[in-house]
Amino acid sequence: MAPIYTGGGDRGTTRLWDGSKVSKRDVRIELNGTLDEANSVLGIAKSGRPTEPLGAEMEFAQRELMALMAYVARGTRDVPPPDPRILEARIDALQAQWPSQGQFVLPGGSLAGSAVHQARSIVRRAERMASELLEKELMAEEAYVYMNRLSDFLYALALACDGEAFVARVTDLVLAAEKDKGQGGMTLERAKRLLAEAEGEADRVGVPMVVAAVDAGGDLVALHRMDGALPVSIDLAPKKARTAARLRLSTEELSRLVQPGAPLYGLASDPGLCCFGGGVPLTEEGKTVGAVGVSGGSVEEDQIVAGKSRDVWNSLFES
Repeated sequence: MAPIYTGGGDRGTTRLWDGSKVSKRDVRIELNGTLDEANSVLGIAKSGRPTEPLGAEMEFAQRELMALMAYVARGTRDVPPPDPRILEARIDALQAQWPSQGQFVLPGGSLAGSAVHQARSIVRRAERMASELLEKELMAEEAYVYMNRLSDFLYALALACDGEAFVARVTDLVLAAEKDKGQGGMTLERAKRLLAEAEGEADRVGVPMVVAAVDAGGDLVALHRMDGALPVSIDLAPKKARTAARLRLSTEELSRLVQPGAPLYGLASDPGLCCFGGGVPLTEEGKTVGAVGVSGGSVEEDQIVAGKSRDVWNSLFES
């Protein structure tokens, strides 16, 4: 087996595809080194075992990067520039399933998505480097447009990775909640006691409220409507409780996560969820077994009563 080392680059030079010798500081070599970085980072994303369709998109991007590197290093060889329309079709397909919200995105929604975002930022850097080749007519305009589309494609792919990771997380939570049904936790007797305590706290706050208690799956166990409570609260209280139970976090915390640029931005448009304060999950032996939802006052007043309900639950049933 031939050794991988040749010694040809030991003096700071290397060769293009046509055999011509150039400095390793040549912008074409710098550009290809940068594209190689992006390819390696996509390998990290792919090794995270994404779904088969997204894994295929990552491998497609890797192969496209390798083809682009061959074009950049062609020298005097007659190599056609890559066609940006190939990428545009794939961008449209990804965006149709995982649309962008038109806001700046904070990477971090998933490990795979974060790695793809890193690859995207590296390709953006490569695009800035390639502008010199464009000015010197060493790169066709079509190839430069292709590089711009490549970073757009990686952006769309990162959003898809984050979206699929979130769906998987919520699915796991719902399945776990369904499995937990009927295993104790939020019984009718406990719910009645909890709602009585919540009514006392609402009286102290001075606002008539609706309080709902749900089980681990988000299904209603008991609903208590105080005299004079707003009719809309009859719908809102169970929705807050259901959201807290199924996502295993308070609706107050969720309200921060759905802001523009936050990891769950866009989730607020889900009609089955309530993304403002007043719903809190309830635990027993460290496991979420239900939730309480409160509506009728301001968000702050609802949170006070919901928080009191959680404290009462913890003092009675949480070990």
